[in-house]
Amino acid sequence: MTATLPTTPPSTRRWGAAAVAAALLTLVLALTFGGGGANLAVPGLGDPGEGTRWGLPVAKAMMNGAAAVTIGLIGLAVILPVRRGELGGDALRALRGASWSALVWAVAAAAVHLLTLSDLIGQPLPEALGGEGFRSYTASVAQGQAYAAVVVLALALIPAARLTLGHGGAIALLCLAAATIAPPTLVGHSSSGDYHHSATTSILIHVVAMAFWVGGLAAVSWYAGQRGRELPRVARTFSAVALGCFFLVAASGVLNAWVRMSSLAELFTTEYGLLLLGKVAALVALGCLGQAHRRRTLRALEAGRPGRFRRLAAGEIVVMGTALGLGVALSRTEPPVPDVVPDLTPVRDLIGFPVPPEFTFSRLFTEFYPDALFAIGCLAAVLLYLGGVLRLRRRGDTWPIGRVVAWLLGVGSVAFVELSGVMTYSMTMLSVHMAQHMTLMMVSPVLLVLGGPVTLALRAIAPARRGETGLRELIVAAVQSRVARVLTHPLVALALFVSGSFMMYFTGLFESAMRNHTGHMLMSLHFLAVGYIFYEMLIGIDPLPKRPPFPARIVLQLLAMVFHALFGLAMMESARLIAGSYYRQLATEIAWLPDPLDDQILAGQITWGFGEIPAVVIIAVIFVQWFRSDEREARRFDRKESKAEAERQAYNAYLERLNARAERHSGSGRS
Repeated sequence: MTATLPTTPPSTRRWGAAAVAAALLTLVLALTFGGGGANLAVPGLGDPGEGTRWGLPVAKAMMNGAAAVTIGLIGLAVILPVRRGELGGDALRALRGASWSALVWAVAAAAVHLLTLSDLIGQPLPEALGGEGFRSYTASVAQGQAYAAVVVLALALIPAARLTLGHGGAIALLCLAAATIAPPTLVGHSSSGDYHHSATTSILIHVVAMAFWVGGLAAVSWYAGQRGRELPRVARTFSAVALGCFFLVAASGVLNAWVRMSSLAELFTTEYGLLLLGKVAALVALGCLGQAHRRRTLRALEAGRPGRFRRLAAGEIVVMGTALGLGVALSRTEPPVPDVVPDLTPVRDLIGFPVPPEFTFSRLFTEFYPDALFAIGCLAAVLLYLGGVLRLRRRGDTWPIGRVVAWLLGVGSVAFVELSGVMTYSMTMLSVHMAQHMTLMMVSPVLLVLGGPVTLALRAIAPARRGETGLRELIVAAVQSRVARVLTHPLVALALFVSGSFMMYFTGLFESAMRNHTGHMLMSLHFLAVGYIFYEMLIGIDPLPKRPPFPARIVLQLLAMVFHALFGLAMMESARLIAGSYYRQLATEIAWLPDPLDDQILAGQITWGFGEIPAVVIIAVIFVQWFRSDEREARRFDRKESKAEAERQAYNAYLERLNARAERHSGSGRS
């Protein structure tokens, strides 16, 4: 399943062999239990044969394993120490190993590509390759395009890994390797059915996080076998990465299962559910092993005893092999389907989920929208922030509770408008969408910037050793970068804040975004990002290259308020229906929708209200910060004056002593 790692000691090879054996054995048993290896005849298609039915999942397991090893070795090269931006000997050896595993990745992906063709058309591989089938499959079918892209990208990784010598190149190589995983996750049974976009996003996060986790452990184990001098530091860094991957794998797995399964009972009554429970058990076991690493083996490593780490890592690798085998088997097992498959109407296909019931205000709170990106992102934002606060408290430092409350309210507001009925009805009513837009742009960012996440990170994260670059140093570099200076320039931030609404709604961009979930997601992220940049420049507490003086901040907020009022007025007075064809198509099936033009007028009124009330609050905050800044400046001036006065008094006393001494000498001379 995995590629042969370079110059590995026998013990490491045994671990790899045990992981491969565990993965293949689990795969065979799971396929037999779940029916993934059986001949499931499809009307109109023939039998692809035993070779395809069993060879395809084995090839997928090899592809996933080689992908993980490649990513892990490249990641190891990234986190190893560098000198003046150049990679060291251990990092270069890791990249050479990554080039070999990338070759295995490309070969396995090519095998999956061909065997998937055989499986799709129901013919043995030799017959499937005849005629025009292979060309049309590779050029026109989603699965063919995806696996062909993996082959090309994996082949590109081979020379790139051999030629990379600098730290920046290794980071770019890691990004390319992570992107190579993506195409196959965008096709398959995750990309069909209701909320298919959420299932696709969650499985993408799941697969990428699992690859970093599995590959990272394989790479660290290889490095331990090499008796690497930086093993304690590498292991501690990987422990933090593994903890993040554990969270992402667990959260994305829960969301993906929620979308694919109609009830909790199906976990215990279907083959798919039972296999999923097996994967959950493997995940729990890996979490326990990771906790043991953090509590015991990392300390043993730092004390110069690597044996315990290698033994525990060996068991962890075997469990990960089992989890990979279960994952491939799940991809070949049909998920539960409802007894009655609902009709896919044009509107249902357009919005990506069942038509919601008639709108009421209470349903904004009772409906639920399972968006994987925002669900996982909001949960991660809360956990990371609270983790930073907890680290400060353990160190004896304090962090204002008001900032914690502001951050939690900010993240909660994002979660509310993206995961509740607000998101559900925003897909059908412009007025609800505008309330969502205004919240993301003018409410959530204010609360988030008052939480001071960058300041918290800089205080909670320990500096790297001299001559090395750690996470804290990367954050400082990003804050002080030229990009940050440009984006936080008052005029640039204001232009981004006010121009996006006009460009989005008075062009065809809005309708395009509404017809595509990725576009809608990017639109929401854009609103949140430009709002965060603008309010960070106005009232933020995090370090910025430069902030405008307080009077200028008030003027900027007044200008933003005026532009938003003009935008709301233009929306109310416009005779042209925004995204008219989209809302007219919805009206063909949704009888309870309000008149689109009346709803557009309501959306303009909501925009007007959001432009007035939050703006007054922001101006009040600026005045409070201005007053407190003057107080701090006055106290600083008083301390400076007190110090100067004390110095003057000390100097005068010194002069008096000199004068008294001179008088004594003068008197003794006369006598």
